[in-house]
Amino acid sequence: MNKGRIEALTDGIVAIAATIMVLELAVPDKPTAAALAKQWPTFLAYIISFFQIYLAWRSHHNAFHKAEKVNSTVFVLNGIWIFFITLVPFVTGYVGQYPNERFPELLYIGTITLWSLAFQFLDAAITRCNSGTQKDVVRTWKLRITLFGGYALAAITIWLKPIISIIIIGCITLLWGVIMLLPEKSKAQEKTAE
Repeated sequence: MNKGRIEALTDGIVAIAATIMVLELAVPDKPTAAALAKQWPTFLAYIISFFQIYLAWRSHHNAFHKAEKVNSTVFVLNGIWIFFITLVPFVTGYVGQYPNERFPELLYIGTITLWSLAFQFLDAAITRCNSGTQKDVVRTWKLRITLFGGYALAAITIWLKPIISIIIIGCITLLWGVIMLLPEKSKAQEKTAE
């Protein structure tokens, strides 16, 4: 398996998925701030999904950066991960259009949960295929509980008020962004202290 070709294909699909989402942002029917503000659920879903795609791409890049080789298991799991990322624009648009409905929110949470699980398996396969490599920062039990526990909490809140579930997903995304940047920040601080 050619690692570079898998990375190039994945990078292209990730870029397309992030770009397609912006097409769901409709121009308001009136040139006023009030008309634009009416679309806040669509903007919220877009912002959260964009940053999820961006953070996932970063994790994917890190996972493949440490890999010297890939096997057919990595190839298949990468395909599954790509499949779920291609669903993100659809479920984002669905949530944006129906922010107070349970089914679109549930489909959104289900999609990103399966997408996150696919990455966990993908990174584990890369680590197994390349002995001596470290697992991704997101593959610790503490962080998995935060991620999947947060998704479970978001799924439960759908029954109270659906839009709250997307806000919870946004908080999880923000937290994960901070967590993913902390290792680099602490390494930079260590180098400065030396």
